[in-house]
Amino acid sequence: MNKIGKNLIYQSSYQVLKILMPLITVPLVSHSLGSSGVGQYAFSNSIAQYFVLVTALGLPLYGTREIAKIGDKKQLLSRKFWILEGFSILLTAVVLVFYFTVGLIFNLGIIYYVQALLVLGAGLDISWFFMGIEDFKRITIVNFLLQMISFLLIVTQIHSNGDLIKYAIILSTTSVLNPITLWYFLRKKISFVCPKFIEMWQALKSSAVLFIPQVAIILYTNLNKTMLGTLGNKTFVGVFSNALLVTTVFITLISSIDTVLMPHATRLFSQNKYNEGYVMIQRVLNFEAYFTIAMAAGITALSNKLIPWFFGPSFAGMNTVLPILSLLVIVIPGGMSISRQYLIPQNRIKEYNNSVYLGAVISVILNFMLIPILGAVGAAIVSVAVEALIWLIRLWDFWKNTHLGYSRWQFTVNALTGIIMIFVIKCLTTNMSATPTTTIIQAALGASVYLVLTTILKANPALPLLKQFWDDFSRKRNRHS
Repeated sequence: MNKIGKNLIYQSSYQVLKILMPLITVPLVSHSLGSSGVGQYAFSNSIAQYFVLVTALGLPLYGTREIAKIGDKKQLLSRKFWILEGFSILLTAVVLVFYFTVGLIFNLGIIYYVQALLVLGAGLDISWFFMGIEDFKRITIVNFLLQMISFLLIVTQIHSNGDLIKYAIILSTTSVLNPITLWYFLRKKISFVCPKFIEMWQALKSSAVLFIPQVAIILYTNLNKTMLGTLGNKTFVGVFSNALLVTTVFITLISSIDTVLMPHATRLFSQNKYNEGYVMIQRVLNFEAYFTIAMAAGITALSNKLIPWFFGPSFAGMNTVLPILSLLVIVIPGGMSISRQYLIPQNRIKEYNNSVYLGAVISVILNFMLIPILGAVGAAIVSVAVEALIWLIRLWDFWKNTHLGYSRWQFTVNALTGIIMIFVIKCLTTNMSATPTTTIIQAALGASVYLVLTTILKANPALPLLKQFWDDFSRKRNRHS
């Protein structure tokens, strides 16, 4: 198996773990802390994320790209690493001073101070180095072990609303242990090279080019929680955050494809293999769309029977919010694929920036208009509208320059089949009670309908891949017989 295949398996296995864990931890936390407790944590976290953003300063994307360009030259890797991480450590110290100052001025409470560990973790995070050298095995192992520890602590320690601070400590500590552990594996990859301040300053400025759009991104992905907590109440934040968490779980799984392919795309374009890179992106878009449309339809169809037993009665407001946010599962991975595999590897930062700037402006305006009137529903509508706009802008840019994009036939059939799937599930399970058994039946029914119809209508992109795999396997077997 080639390196890309192995990396995809490593990343996907970890993302599957991140999907399986919430199946237990989310209902446990939701029932224990309630919508108010979940909302308090999410509101405080939304403020902490602004400081995390400044600390990272675009380094995850910039660092991955810069390391990927160097290859396996240890001396050059060492020099580049310490230049990049050097300014990151200095910046982290400055940001932490401001973090605690803001907490004292606005009296944000102990949960906010605990989440200072998130800022520290962002400053010490060196996963971008391992992504750049395409070594996803280390990242996966570390993440896997720490996620399991976090999972066990949540299951055994979180039982009531009084455990809110304990919950914050568990998640924040895990976030800082993750990057610290990666430093252990780093010692065999590079040697210490003392960076010059002028080099760190130049790297900081280059990284800041990618930081500016990150500010815009957080305005339309994080500001809604802060605004819900200030213009509405913490319960609104809890309802919206849990609904968003459901969609994020699926988006995280799909995004593992982009994480693995970004360094590979960078290398293809740096070698002027443009056509090969463009075709790869088109295949990824079609492959993603097949699964994301099914996931979005499934979330919509299952929500009414899932929410009561999974999240508890205090999250009844999710019945309206979750189906709206389910569309994010389609549009976010699509826009992310084009940016990470097409715009950023080709250093087309201006085009990348323009899409997020527009999204940020529209998000702020619409959130101020809709949140006071519609609460969590308004925040959900704004999130979907902004992400869909960004997706369409990037898709148009990709098509305009390559004349490639989604397969119209496949996307249309997948969308229509998704609608049929929702209709079938709703009709056949209307009278069933809201239990785990009902959810399992609905999921199995929906998957069967979607798989059968898309296969019959020849809109299943997984079939050609399976056929190619089988043909390759048959040829190798015949060769050795």
